[in-house]
Amino acid sequence: MNQTGRINRTLLFGEGLFETLRVYPGRKVPLLEAHCQRMALGAEFFGFPFSATNFARAVEDALQGVGDQGEARLRVTLEVWGEDHPEETRLVAHSTPLQETDQHEGDGVRLVGAPFSRSSGSPLLAFKTTNYFENSYARQWARHQGYYDALFFNDRGEITETTTANVFLIRGRSLITSPVSAGLLPGVARSLLLASAGDNDLVAEERPVTTADLESADEVMVSNAVVELLPVKEIGGIFSGTPPFAWTAALRVAYREALFGREKK
Repeated sequence: MNQTGRINRTLLFGEGLFETLRVYPGRKVPLLEAHCQRMALGAEFFGFPFSATNFARAVEDALQGVGDQGEARLRVTLEVWGEDHPEETRLVAHSTPLQETDQHEGDGVRLVGAPFSRSSGSPLLAFKTTNYFENSYARQWARHQGYYDALFFNDRGEITETTTANVFLIRGRSLITSPVSAGLLPGVARSLLLASAGDNDLVAEERPVTTADLESADEVMVSNAVVELLPVKEIGGIFSGTPPFAWTAALRVAYREALFGREKK
């Protein structure tokens, strides 16, 4: 309990939201507004008090601990307090140095199907909630088997996302990803990639993705706001890709240009 005697509902029930932002050299956070808007939508849906001003202030305070030329992973958590229902919230932000995210750009990452499926009808999956044990368990399970991450399927056998990233595939001139209705988070990087597909003469498609789609894909990739975009070299028993992953590299360039402009690739 806190000083007012209310219960920390985030700690006890997993009721809360969080955003993970990438901080670039110069303490730049180009997707700050998009992350704030997504948390605001989640807070509105669940009935959590939320202030965009406090979100920005929490980020600004956390940025003071990031070196001017360093890169960092910055997490903002909306803690929820109350007895029978959410009554008040507190925004907590902290940063950690960003580990190398380019170590997989050349070789690609290996995924494996998660050991359980998820319900496409769950309202929680469309928001970045602190009810995260399902994700962390599946990720640890995959890591223990030597894979980078686990790939979730929904109750209809459709591909949704990994535990930390959205999934895209290239087939012909199409950039394909599953719709949010399949049961997945509408990623900030996902939205930017869909919007910039035309810069590479690709047609963006949001539609159900099956195992057969992955088997016939030219390339598969994963995205989130921290790693940006990484190629997939293997999905256990489903897909096998080989370097140089030209489409992933081209889309990563387009992503950076969308963030900073062509002069700052």
